Amino acid sequence: MDISRLKVGILHTLIGKNDGVSIVIDQTIKTMVKQMDIPLGNIFYLAGHSPPRLNTTLDNIFWHRNEENRFILSNYSGTPPTGFNKKITEYANYAKNIIADFIEDNELDLFIVHNSCHPSNFIYAIAAGMYFEERRKEGITLPRYLLWWHDSHFERARFSKPNNVIAKFLKYIPGPDVDGIVFINTEQPQFGKKYLKSLGTKNIKQYFDRKTCIIPNTCDIPWDWQDHVQRKAELTPPQDQYNNTFYKDIGLIDQLDENGFKIDDAVILLQHTRVVERKRIDIAIDFAIDLNKKYAKSKKKKCIVLLISGHSGDEHDSYRTYLENYYEEKVGKDEKLKKSFIMIFGESHILPNREVLVNKKYYAFEDVPGIVAASGGMGTYFSDVEGYGNNLLEMMALGLPVVINQYPVYISDVKPLGFKLAEIEDCKLTKEAVNQGYQYLENKKTRRDTIKHNLEVLENMLNHKVMADKLSPLIINLFKYK
Repeated sequence: MDISRLKVGILHTLIGKNDGVSIVIDQTIKTMVKQMDIPLGNIFYLAGHSPPRLNTTLDNIFWHRNEENRFILSNYSGTPPTGFNKKITEYANYAKNIIADFIEDNELDLFIVHNSCHPSNFIYAIAAGMYFEERRKEGITLPRYLLWWHDSHFERARFSKPNNVIAKFLKYIPGPDVDGIVFINTEQPQFGKKYLKSLGTKNIKQYFDRKTCIIPNTCDIPWDWQDHVQRKAELTPPQDQYNNTFYKDIGLIDQLDENGFKIDDAVILLQHTRVVERKRIDIAIDFAIDLNKKYAKSKKKKCIVLLISGHSGDEHDSYRTYLENYYEEKVGKDEKLKKSFIMIFGESHILPNREVLVNKKYYAFEDVPGIVAASGGMGTYFSDVEGYGNNLLEMMALGLPVVINQYPVYISDVKPLGFKLAEIEDCKLTKEAVNQGYQYLENKKTRRDTIKHNLEVLENMLNHKVMADKLSPLIINLFKYK
């Protein structure tokens, strides 16, 4: 089979943005084009929101934060409102018709749907399931439906108590007509097997052997780090003129000056994630305060800066407000701590790509770890739950040492690869982790050895060829076996 001739559609609520799924979609596109020889013009996109560069078919019904989807999720448990079933069906049918037109207009052979196993994408997950149910009943086998399973209601306690109306529709999330599944970690297949068993699916073992695979988040290193090693140069990506004004534009230079510091006095901790509760950014605040105390004992004049690069307001919470209050509570009336510990949310100056709009300069999310690495900073990653760890890999790929909470998938899938990280368990900070972080920041040899080791692991174990080697045979099998 000649994979390069396929026409491929990709559906997700967001494409080309900063979230983990968008990052994987970008990785998938690069892999299909560079490793699998699928022309870029043969790949089509359907989303709620996407930047103009991708020429995406857009409709607000596919955005997970639209009014309709929020209405459904707000009534996920408890007594359903009057007419709930009818409204969900109406929304899903609208989305289904758009999916049908998208597939027909682009003559798709393969339709990759990201996270149609997750209720956060309730409307388009149901719509995709309904569309393929109708196609298969008519005996139409194209396009093949490939689910990219990042997360699911089986893995989240908050989705464990659906009401009777929601439960009726969950049969479509992801639905019985999925031709194949890509999981992102070794914990997920067990949930997929239980789900298929609940549907009465036959030959589940054969299905999993032929039509599923595990593809971890991958990360090609976008700079010639090996040349830096050979030249014994600093192990940080080269910086260009565009990013020289980053710290000034996010307001850090002015805040430092107001507190009596210069940029060289700043110890920058990067929280390179969205602002959602499961990222446990409150632990990063605690870590920053403990590190501040460590510097105070060493008599070094330093200002700890916690920079949060991702956007807030996702996953239906107000976590940013909580963090701002938590910061104020922890700092309290300690004037010295207030001056020597700054927390900055960079979201109003950071977009998926560089932009200059109405004389305002925006910086690329993917560039931020490299900017912080060039300043001698480090990353924080205290998540209690992750599907894999895209943002963790991004930080290491751009030369940042990282302190991390050992979340379940990190223990099962990431840690065995052999990265060097400062680690804590159960989100409980330790003196050892703080001391290790201090060494990353102050001991040049420890820092360099750690960065070099992690780059070697990324290069050997998680490059994009890993994705191609698993995705190509899976796609072939989708067309080989009905």
